[in-house]
This record gives sequence, structure tokens and C-alpha cells, in this order.
Amino acid sequence: MMMKEKVLARSLRLICWGGVALGLGAGTPAALAQSADGGDKMTRVEITGSSIRRIAKEGTLPVQTLTQEDIKKTGASSATELIQNLPAMQGFVPASSSVNGGGSGATTAALHSLQSKYTLVLLDGQRMAPVELNNTQGGGYAVNIESIPLEAVERVEILTDGASALYGSDAISGVVNFILKKNKTDGNAYVTTHKPQHKGGSSWSAGITKGFGDLDRDRFNILFSYSHEKQQALAASQREASRRGTYLPFSYKGKNYVYDAATENTEPANITINARPANAPAGTAPTAYSINPYYNKNGNCGSSMANAQIDPLGYNGVSCRFNYAAMVQTIPESQRDSGLLKGSFQLNDSTTLWAEAVLSRFKMRSQYGSAAQPMGINATTRFPVLWNKYVQPFLTANNLVPADADPDNPNGPLGTLGYRSVLVGGRADDYITDARHLSFGVTGQAMGWSYNASAVLSRSQLKDKAAGGYTDFDKLVSLVASGKYDLIMGTGAELLRDALVNGTEFQKSVSTLNSLHFGAQHDVLELPGGMAIGSVGGDFVKTRYRTDYHPLILSQSGFEGQPASANYPVGGSYGQVPFDAERQNWGILGEALLPLHKTVEANVSARYDKYDRVHSRHIFTSLPDPATGLQMRLPAADLGNTFNSSTYKVSLRWTPVENVLLRAAYGTGFKAPNLNEVAGALTFNGSTSGNYSCPFPGTSGCRGGLAQYDLLKGPNSASGDLGLRPEKSKQWTLGGRIEPLSGLSLGMDVWNVQIRNQILSGGIPEAEGFRNAEQYKHLFVNPYTDPGGGFTTIGYKQLPVNGGVANYRGLDWDFSYRNRKTGLGKLSATWTGTRMLRQNYTMAPNGEVKTDLGVFGPDNAVVFKWQSHLTLSLDSGPFNNTLSAHYKSGYKDQSYAKGTAIFPVLANGQVGTEAVEFEGLDTPSYTTFDWQGKWTHSKAWSVTAGVKNLFDRKPPLSLQSAGGGNQGGYDGRYADPLGRTFYLTAGYNF
Repeated sequence: MMMKEKVLARSLRLICWGGVALGLGAGTPAALAQSADGGDKMTRVEITGSSIRRIAKEGTLPVQTLTQEDIKKTGASSATELIQNLPAMQGFVPASSSVNGGGSGATTAALHSLQSKYTLVLLDGQRMAPVELNNTQGGGYAVNIESIPLEAVERVEILTDGASALYGSDAISGVVNFILKKNKTDGNAYVTTHKPQHKGGSSWSAGITKGFGDLDRDRFNILFSYSHEKQQALAASQREASRRGTYLPFSYKGKNYVYDAATENTEPANITINARPANAPAGTAPTAYSINPYYNKNGNCGSSMANAQIDPLGYNGVSCRFNYAAMVQTIPESQRDSGLLKGSFQLNDSTTLWAEAVLSRFKMRSQYGSAAQPMGINATTRFPVLWNKYVQPFLTANNLVPADADPDNPNGPLGTLGYRSVLVGGRADDYITDARHLSFGVTGQAMGWSYNASAVLSRSQLKDKAAGGYTDFDKLVSLVASGKYDLIMGTGAELLRDALVNGTEFQKSVSTLNSLHFGAQHDVLELPGGMAIGSVGGDFVKTRYRTDYHPLILSQSGFEGQPASANYPVGGSYGQVPFDAERQNWGILGEALLPLHKTVEANVSARYDKYDRVHSRHIFTSLPDPATGLQMRLPAADLGNTFNSSTYKVSLRWTPVENVLLRAAYGTGFKAPNLNEVAGALTFNGSTSGNYSCPFPGTSGCRGGLAQYDLLKGPNSASGDLGLRPEKSKQWTLGGRIEPLSGLSLGMDVWNVQIRNQILSGGIPEAEGFRNAEQYKHLFVNPYTDPGGGFTTIGYKQLPVNGGVANYRGLDWDFSYRNRKTGLGKLSATWTGTRMLRQNYTMAPNGEVKTDLGVFGPDNAVVFKWQSHLTLSLDSGPFNNTLSAHYKSGYKDQSYAKGTAIFPVLANGQVGTEAVEFEGLDTPSYTTFDWQGKWTHSKAWSVTAGVKNLFDRKPPLSLQSAGGGNQGGYDGRYADPLGRTFYLTAGYNF
């Protein structure tokens, strides 16, 4: 039943559309509200989270909406900046994670601290091809929101209640729907520049949008949009918070300490070796020695970013430790070009055809520490020139013999070089993401039915190209053998530039998602509260993910068919195998809108999903062939299990009095294991992000002192009971909205999500595994031979596992007081936020309950108890001013065990030589303010000026060394290092 909007209707829309976030001023609710006595046309629209098209006021689920005007008031220049600053967002992948933190040029959305793989990101209600996430980001797949053209977005709708029957039961934490512009005939253009007060990190963007034809009048509309953005890099050395890297003096509870997480890989290189006296009796335990000939000769470490440690933990001698985090970028350089072409054609009064194409290229150049590479050394096959020049004289002078000789491998390494190619600069990767999203469909009405059908062809391609710092191992060996380059003394390093592999395409990953969808709705019967509406639909989805590597990356993998060469990129990945897997799934759904009474409305929806087994084109034996030592390739096959499940959601709203609305919802969800959790092979995955004492003292894999160990990642390809189980969720919301006064609106929702059989895509986090090595002993390979360096170490397996139960609970609110007339204009205030009440998880069925809530947790992440935004806006005719405050609560920072990275400052002012146990800093709350002023000169011209981080607040000190990128001194996932930033935008409408 179509009715004019009354106060209650506005309340319903406010609670359903969820208010505003991120400094929206007098934004969304005011823009949505219509006059109570006006004659505005009421049109049916599809609200995110429901398959039934209806008047916006009728919804029962919490949906936050950001209009185009709201977006402009934030000053955001990208979808990433817009979404990741919302109070409800926690657990996403930021740009800083691409600084050697596994981000690979991608950024994501994540609702309510659940990992990104649980938040479904849509473009005009359609799924997009995702990208693979690293284990440190929770694994699985998620949409790279850097590929979404913000200039083409009309509004963003965020469903904060999960497991939508319309889009899929795997949207466990919620849905972010970017709705593109349509049926526009006007044009607009803009140019924006951002300039930080301090050097580095500037950016600018420009865009244009133009529409042609009116769909109602001309029966067609064509819309074109293009935008370009460029971000300048910000180096760690350009900000006080990050320039000290991983060597940080600090005070805590009246005591002075030094945080020293520098690594043993440096140039001039360290040498470590286990040896015993030449005349020692059999069975004598060896001693670990550390040698740095450069330091012994010159009394320093040859670099301003390296310091000596005398008798480092577990060693005798001296070790130079390199402060890698002081030379990284905290914000990578990037460039984005994106465009939209969209057409709508009205065949007749009841049928409309539409098609759209979104194309984007996002290029990020991420630079971090120079190439670090531990390498084996011996007297015959591995750098014998250096052995004879430095190691053997040391052994002879001290009457020692190597202790690690392997009778089965006489040419194996006897010592390790802790090497880093400092003098050729930091490593840099060009991550290039090309996204292509094509969709087309039809909407219409026939025989009393409203229907829609659509098809999607979505593709995302990511290339990783070497852009600096990586060298060819074979060429490095040749330079050392010739005597032209001495990596222990650092002489001849300029010749390494000829060994750089710049421009080499290390990796290319292609993700495709093709889907079909059909839906229809019809009035069913008249109920006491109005007409009941029924809806049915179905969809079919086929996804494929393929990764190919350069021969340098494939080498030393130990798998049949891969290069047997010993060559690899120094400081890069190696020992990999190709990946190519696909799966298809389908689902059917039904939904009913039931007006049970004029004050009570119910919505009931159900869905059935069926997932096929994963089909993999690259399968290998789990154990090597005894004759060849290789893991042999098997024919392509289906892996894992099939999965199917029925899910449902029931929601209810009640309006007991005119200005009060109450609502509740309960639903279930279902998520099948991801492709890369089922298919693939156990391969080398680099080094641990942290430095650890040997988890099994006295064993052959121990490296002595604090060291990085090797990581291996792989899938669980088993079927039946040994295979991965699907994740299942239950969620509920309870909330409402009241409007006691004109212009005052108070909305609040309590929500809860429980996930059973939660899949830990990256397995047990490394810090947890090394801290409890005996408990997770089955995950360690000891000893393990590094596939590139050839030295003996310990490998830690990161295998997906069903971890048990995870619980999340919180409170979302949005309070607003709008359009209060003053002598200076109309004043509005908005306060939005999220209070996390509960977040915990187990890493095994019936395992110990762990949490990240207000603390740096075992999975190397923090969940903030409070996040909120407060906004004041004054509208004075052609002038508008907006002041916004953004708040994050404090938390307990990463703790450190004895013998790791925290050293006390002694009474004489010297730094102690023994690292102590440390409970973690009390990281304070973080509040920043933004101001924006806009002058609308005419209908055509407007100018906007603003300041982000008005009071130049620096990021709070953090001693984190895991979970994010390579930044030091602060946590780049939770704070912005730019500081006070000025921006200016000129807009032109035509």
C-alpha cells in the first residue's frame, strides 16, 4: 500500500538505513527524509539484504547508507579510505600490509572484527571476482576494494546483519554494496589535491561523469565515468613515529627499556657456525659461534642502520643486527585509473534492459627492507672462497672443528651467512591489479510478477613484478667466486646492480567469477497490516583461481616438473608450484514479507546452497619419490568434500507508538572452505615475521639466539571425515529507534555472531606455535633444509584447520540531531559508533578460549572495544562547515617472552645484554579531528577545503612485530602516519 511518508515512516527508514558514519554531517537521514505533507512519489526499491523491492521505510534489517553527498563530506578519495574509516569496520586489510605484510597491493572491507573473507562486497548487488588473501589477513578470498571506482558510486549500503538469503549464506558478518550511478543526464568534474604538512605522502585525483538520455523520456540512458588518482609514497624516515624502525628506547612503569627487533641478516654479513674443540671427546655438545669479520676489523657494522650485539643470546662472539624497518615505506606509492560505462534501455513500460562495464587498473609500488637471505656456507660448494678466507682461519685459530657435518651430504652447509644486500637498496614490488567487471540483465513486470535476471562476468588479475632490490642468486655466486664482491666485508657491492632482476614478473594470479541470477516477486494475500509479498530466486556461480610463477620462483620446490635449477631471487619467494583450481555452486531462495498488523511486520527468508568438490589441475604426492626425491605430479582431480546446507533468517519490526520502532532478527549462515584451503601443495612460504629462540633446544635445526625460521603453507585436500568441514554460523540482532523530539533520532542495535567449525586459513599463528611448541609439535619440520639457502633450520607448517568456535558481540549506534536553526545557520550533530562486547575464539574443538578484545591477541590482531565518530555540521546557505572527531580506544600491545626483543637499560645507562619478559605496552586511545569547509558559488561551481588530522596527532607507540607490514614504532593497521593533511577540491557541474 502506497502512503505518504509520516514521522513513523521516517523512523522506519532511519533504523533500516542505519544513519551515518565517518563525519557525514547533515547527511543520509536528512537526505532520505521527505516532508510529512508533501506529495513526493513513493517508488519501490531493492534494499540491501532483501530480495523484495519495497518502499525504503518498510525494511526490518539494519542498513547503513552513505549517499554521494555523504561521501564527499568525508574527504575520502578512494573506496578504501571511505570504507576502512567506518566505526563498524575492523579486521580489514589496509594498504600498509603490502609493505612485506602479505597485502600484495590489495585492501579489503571487514565488518565487526570478523576477517575479510566473511564480509561480502558487491557492485550493484552483484558479486565480484575476489583476490587471494595471505595467511596474516585470515586467508581465503575477498574483493580488492581498490578496484572500485568511487567517482562512479551513487551510494554505499552496508548491511550489518549477516547471512543474507539474497546474496548468499556465506556473508556471515554482513554485506557492503556499492551502488553505481544510473539514469543521470547531467555531468560533473572535479580535481582534488592532498598535501600533508610534513614531507611525503601527497596525493591528487581527478574525475568526470556524464550521462546522456533520460530513461523515462527517451527510453535510454548512457552513463560514462572516469577517474584518476595518484598517491606519493611516504617513507618511514619521514615521520617521527616510524623513523627509528625496530630499535626503540622507551619507558614503561618507571623503567627504561630498548625494543630491539633488528635481524641477523645484514651487510657486511654475519657468519654463524656450530663447532666444538678439535680434541673434544665424542658426544661433546657444540657451541654456537657468531662471527662478523667486518666488525672485528673496523669496530662498527658498516651501516648506520646496523648495531653490534656482543655475545648475542645463544652465541659466542659478535653479531651485527640490521634495523630493516627504518628503510621501509609506511604508505606505498600507488596509481589508479578506473572507468564505468553503463547503459539502460526501456523496451516498453514494463521491461528494462541494462548492461554495465567497470574497468580499473591499480598499480602499487611497495618498498621495504633490502633483500634478506640466510645462505649456507662450506669449504667446497657454497661460497668456498669466503669459507677459506674467514671461517677456516677462525676455526684454526681457536682449535675448533665444525659440528654440523652430515656424513650423507658431505657438500652440505656447515655454517650460515646472515646476508642482506643493503647497498643495492630496498626491495620493491610493483603490484598491478587489472579488474574487469561486466554485467547485464533485465528487470520487468509480467502477469502480476516483478522479475529480474542478470549475468556477471568478473575478472581480477594481479601481477607482481620486481621493481628493485632483488638479485639473481647465480650472478651473486659468480661475483663472489671471482673475488669481485665480498659480501662479508661489503667490498664490490656496486657490481651487484648488474645482478638485479628488475622487471621480472614473479607472479601472475587470475581470479574469475561468472554467475547467473534470477528472482521474482508477487503479491500473495492481504493481511491485517497490508499486502504480503513473496519472492523466489536462484543463482549459479563458477569461480576459478589460477597462479603462475616465473621459473626463478618455481625453482627448488622439490616437485616434479618444476625447474631443478638452484637459482632464485635473493630476498624473494622460491620453491613454489603453480595453482589452478575451480568450483561451482548454486543456490535457491525464498522470502516472504508479512504485515501481520498495522504495527507489526515480519520477514522470513530461507536458502539452500550446494557446493561441488574443488577441481584442481595441479596435484602432487604428499611424500617424495625415494628414487628421485621429488614429489610426483598426479592427474587433475576433484578434492575435498561436497557441501550443502539450508539456512534461514527471521526478522520482525514493531512500532508500538508513533515515534518508536523495535526490531529483532535471527538467522543462520553457512560457508564452504575456500579453494586455496582445499587445493594446492605444501610449499616454502618465506621466513617467520618474528625472531624466536629455538623451539626445540639442542636439536639439529636450532639456529641459536634469536632467529627467523622457515614457514611452509599448504592445504587440506582430504575428503570425508579427514577433510575440512564447512563453517556454520548463528546470528541475531535486537535494536530499535526512537524520535522523542523533532530532529532528534536515537538508534541502537545489539548484534551477535557465533561461528562453529571456524576455519583458520593460515593454521595456528606462528607466534602461538613457537610459544607452545610442544603442544603444536606436529606442525614443525625439524630439521628442515631451506630450499634456497641450503642451510639447516626448522620449518613451521601453516595448514588450514577447523579451529572450533568463535564468538562476536557488539553494539552499533547512531544518534543524530538535525537542522537546528541558529543565528549562523542550520546546525546538525551526529554520533555513530560500535562497542565490541565480546570477541573470542578457540584454535581447536574444546580448546583454550582466546581473545583479541582490547589486546594484541594470539592471531597477531587487535579488536578495539570502542570506535566512534562525532560530527558537527553548520549549513549557512552557500557555506557549509563540518567538524568531525574519530576515536579508537586503547589496548594492550604485543607481549614478549624472555630472550626475545625487550632489553632493560641498566643503572649505568648501558643497554643490558639479556632480553627480559615484557607484558606489553598500554597503547593509549587515538583521537583525531577533521575539518571541512565548502563554498557553493553557483549551481555549476563549488570549492571544498579541508584539514585531516587537524591537531597533527601522531600514531601511538606500538612494539608490534607481527601481523602487519614491516613498519616499526606504530601499528600501520590501526593508525595513519601522515599527520596533518590539507586538501582542496574544485567541482564543476554541467
